[in-house]
Amino acid sequence: MKKNLKIFPLFVVLILLISCAKPTVVSTVLPGDNELNCDQLEDAITESQKIKREAEYARTGTGGNVTRLLLFWPAWAQTLHNADEAIRAADNRIFHLFKIMKEKKCSNVDKIENQITKTNYTSSEKNISQELKELKKMYKSGDLTKEEYEKAKSKILD
Repeated sequence: MKKNLKIFPLFVVLILLISCAKPTVVSTVLPGDNELNCDQLEDAITESQKIKREAEYARTGTGGNVTRLLLFWPAWAQTLHNADEAIRAADNRIFHLFKIMKEKKCSNVDKIENQITKTNYTSSEKNISQELKELKKMYKSGDLTKEEYEKAKSKILD
């Protein structure tokens, strides 16, 4: 009986640590990205957007997050951190793939651009300052042309 009482706290701590949500963090660049055709690039963008939505959901007040906050707040903080990393990684992957689509002159690039700007620049979780900083970083890295940068900037400010 006493032996079981010694194991119980260890078991509880183990369960709490395992309960940390770990949203998928995608790699921005994968080998073979440049060899993908337009349809495959579109599918990869869709998959990255799905991963981003799942990470955004992990940041919300789900039952698991409320439980983590009440019982073991470090697990809750780690969940939020992991979700933020997953969101940033998914955004970077989406823009990387979009850049390849533009270079290949894919016919559906306008549709994808509308989809990307809709999901990335209307997010209520981000503040305007952070969005502008990310946008400028993308422009300086060459992911966006000056025209695209100005267009996205005006959308954010409006």
